[in-house]
Amino acid sequence: MRLQFPAYLGAAALLALLAECNSPENNPYDTPPPPSPGSGGPLLSDQEIAVARKLYVAKCAKCHKFHNPAKYADEEWRTWMRKMSRKSKLKPDQNELLSRYLATFRADAAEQVIK
Repeated sequence: MRLQFPAYLGAAALLALLAECNSPENNPYDTPPPPSPGSGGPLLSDQEIAVARKLYVAKCAKCHKFHNPAKYADEEWRTWMRKMSRKSKLKPDQNELLSRYLATFRADAAEQVIK
């Protein structure tokens, strides 16, 4: 019986660790910074930014690091968004909000090039 107790204890510790890694609050991947105010991209309220950021962590960063949208051509980015939206089972309203949120990073990059 003594040999089984450490195994159960180890399994419980592993499960707790894995559960913690999957929680949105403890995101192991890069999370994009909030878009800069007045980014010139699609306007988002502070509440929409908070909801979109939480959605990003829960649906995107759960599986991969942040891929900066500004580093992709428009059509290539739209293709990836379509694929990943289906894979992460985003609802249409979630897809629209997340797309607008991530578009702010494209706008920020374009603004930096112009300056």
